[in-house]
Amino acid sequence: MVDGRERAQLVERNLELARRAAAVIHPRVRDYVAFDELVALANAGLAEAAHRYEPARGVQFATFAWYRVNGAIVDGLRKTTQLPRRTWAKLVALRAANEYLENRSDRERGAAERGVAPATTGDALAQVKQAMSAIRTMYMTSLETLREDGFDVASETPGTPDRLDSARLATRLREAIAALPDKERALVTKHYWEGKNLLEAGAELGMSKSWASRLHAQAVEKLRLVVDS
Repeated sequence: MVDGRERAQLVERNLELARRAAAVIHPRVRDYVAFDELVALANAGLAEAAHRYEPARGVQFATFAWYRVNGAIVDGLRKTTQLPRRTWAKLVALRAANEYLENRSDRERGAAERGVAPATTGDALAQVKQAMSAIRTMYMTSLETLREDGFDVASETPGTPDRLDSARLATRLREAIAALPDKERALVTKHYWEGKNLLEAGAELGMSKSWASRLHAQAVEKLRLVVDS
């Protein structure tokens, strides 16, 4: 941990990072939330990130803070703002994408610490493609929560498959989620259907945030195979 003076300096030097995070989310909620409100939530997340930051872990503060600031904005909106289901589903997918990418970053850093050679250019491009595919899977999973509530995703959401293909994908996705191991299925349900963050969902299931993060990444990889097939 860093001391109080260093925390204040970290926050001061990274206020623009908080504004950028707010700017990423604002287009999705501009009809319901003012930009300054998002900045306030982002700044609170930045302060929390500075409090939890451990330089010894070898992660740059900006990288560490980015994921937490994004999560703080979404969590703050969940607690203080009533958003339409479609808008909320997009935010859930965005937060899940950040959590997946954070877990991926942690795994890559752990591999480097064990002496594993860094990825070649080809491998790096493949990893980016896999990450984007996983993010698409998380978006489709969040849309599935709307389908179960009776929301007509195919007709209302640009860029989704036509009605028949969307229904087929929804059926495959439901079957894949039902086939997940119990812990993974429970975590996915709490994360996407109930809107809990991984810390909250993990605590309810008796697991740490890091364990929940690993299980979430495993579940996403399994569901990705269904969405991409």
